[in-house]
Parts: sequence; C-alpha cells; structure tokens
Amino acid sequence: MTTVENRIDSLADSPADFYERLAGAHVVPLWRVPGTDAPEPEPAEVPHVWRWRELIPLMEEAGRTIDLGSEAERRALNGVNPARRWGTTHTMVAGYQLVLPGEEATAHRHTPAAVRLMLAGRGHTTVEGEPVLMEPGDLVLTPGWNWHDHRNAGDEPMIWLDGLDVPFVRGLNAQFYEDFEDKRMQPARVAEDDSVARYGAGIVPAGPRTGRAHSPLMKYSYAATLESLERLRESEGDPEHGVTVEYTDPQTGGPVMPTLGCAAQLLPAGRRTRRRRHTSSTVFCVTRGSGHSVIGGRRYDWEQNDFFVVPSWTWYEHVAADGSPDVTLFAMSDRPMLEPFGLYREQLA
Repeated sequence: MTTVENRIDSLADSPADFYERLAGAHVVPLWRVPGTDAPEPEPAEVPHVWRWRELIPLMEEAGRTIDLGSEAERRALNGVNPARRWGTTHTMVAGYQLVLPGEEATAHRHTPAAVRLMLAGRGHTTVEGEPVLMEPGDLVLTPGWNWHDHRNAGDEPMIWLDGLDVPFVRGLNAQFYEDFEDKRMQPARVAEDDSVARYGAGIVPAGPRTGRAHSPLMKYSYAATLESLERLRESEGDPEHGVTVEYTDPQTGGPVMPTLGCAAQLLPAGRRTRRRRHTSSTVFCVTRGSGHSVIGGRRYDWEQNDFFVVPSWTWYEHVAADGSPDVTLFAMSDRPMLEPFGLYREQLA
C-alpha cells in the first residue's frame, strides 16, 4: 500500500473531533466539499416565468400606494429566482418598473450597469445629461456610474423591464451609489437622442474614440431592431429556426456593456429554435407574440411582455405558437462576464 493510500485510510478512520478541529482552524477538507470534481456546471437557479398579467395588478397597486420620492427612489418589482433569496440569476436581476403620468424619478448613479426595455407608455430617461425618448420595444442603456433619471410627461403609465448586474457587482464588493445634488433631476446637456444621431446609423463620427468601456449609443430603437431582423430573415431565406441579432457597441462591435450582452430574436409562428445550452445565464422578455420554451425538459408558456430565466448550462428551446404573430424575444445575458476569462461555452443538440 502506498504512502498516499495509507494517509487516505488514516483520514477515513479519524475520529469525529478531527473534523471539528479543522473547522476550528477555519479550513475545510477538500474531499468533503461537494461538486469540486463535478464534470460540468450544476446551477442552483431554476427556470421561471414572471407573467405580465399577474404582476401588472401588483404594479398598479404599488402605483396607488407607494409614493415615488418620499417612499421609494424607484417603483420597481424585481424577479427573485425561486431557488435564490435575491436575484433573478446569480449575476443579474430583472423586473418591471413603473413611472406614472406626471411623475419624475430623480437622478442617481451606481456602479451596477442597467438596461431598460420599454414595454408600455412613452417617456424619457436622461443619461449623463442626454434625454432619451423611450417607446415600446426600445432598449435604453444606463451604464455604471452614469447619472440617470426618468420622467413621464405623457398621459399613460410608463412600464419597462429593468435588467442589472447587481448580484455580480455585489459579489465583488464593488457596489457604490450616489444621489444627484439635492435629489433632483439632472439638467439636459445635449439634445434629445444625441447619441442616436451620432452613432445610431452604425457609422461613427471620425476622430478619437470615446474610450468608454460601454457603448456610446444610449438607445437602440425597436423599429431598427425589427428592420434588422427582417433583413436577416430575407437574406437567409426565412430560416427554420428563426434569426437573431446582437446589440453591439458601434465603435468596437463588442457587447453594449462590459458585463451585459443583449440580443433580439425573431421566430415565425409554429417554428422552434434549435435546442442549446451555454455557460451564460439569460433573461428573455417577449416583445411580440406568444409561445412556450422547453427548459430543462419542462414546458413554460409565455406571452407578450412576460419575462423568463434560463439558468446557465441548461438545455432550452423556444417554440412560437401556431397562429401567433411572429415572435420577437429580447435576451439579456451575462456572457460578457465569462468571455474574457475563456469561460463561455455553448453546445447545440
């Protein structure tokens, strides 16, 4: 018997107080840590759908009972994964936010990055002095440590899907927060949708690059997204599994944020995507149509404005309902967190 085998046998026969002494020394025996030799990821999160028709009544009640400003900085309901105490995934949080007609959500900034997918109503988010008009389907960025506020000068509620990397930033102990001066709205410093005028055509102004880690384009319009999806669909001959486009930084071609990647997908009625899994976790939001997804072998039905989560390394596919309008899905993932370290992996069935 080898020396190593003798040592293992000795440990196996050790008294219980051996492990108590290890705990008292603030060390853990690796051979007792589950999952250290797992051949592939074992995510703790589970799939789940947050349904618009179920949550909007709660959102409306929040609008009647929670005063924006005196009681809450933001009137938002965040989706908590059933397998977690907080967070939609281990790296991201998503949920609905409401601003009523005539309301203003005063300016603040924080190190977590955020994206906003407009779902209902019309209004403005001001990002670092740029007023950005938000209409249904538009994707608006609020990069980390950028001043941002929201205002609704219209006559109907504004509701959008928030997506933030808060769990990731908190896990790194790097979350900071600051209110704008006297908790007020920030002044506009440039014209409305200035970044769209500069970068929205995909042709960037000549001269030095911005040097920012995030996209300089603060809004990606839904109309432009649909146009891109339709052009791709036509050029590829209406592919069986639909088409997908990525929102990118027009200066680098990379993701819109260092930590968050965004995409849009079109799936014709009655079609299904290929089954796949990847090490990134993803939050999907239905921007048009209805259908279902098979996630981890279980069916999850969804309709317009619902959002749902696919945990990392979990098999999934989407199916557009027969008779539905062509489905469009928005996707937010933590893929940019993984790629710099060579940790992103994808597998198709």
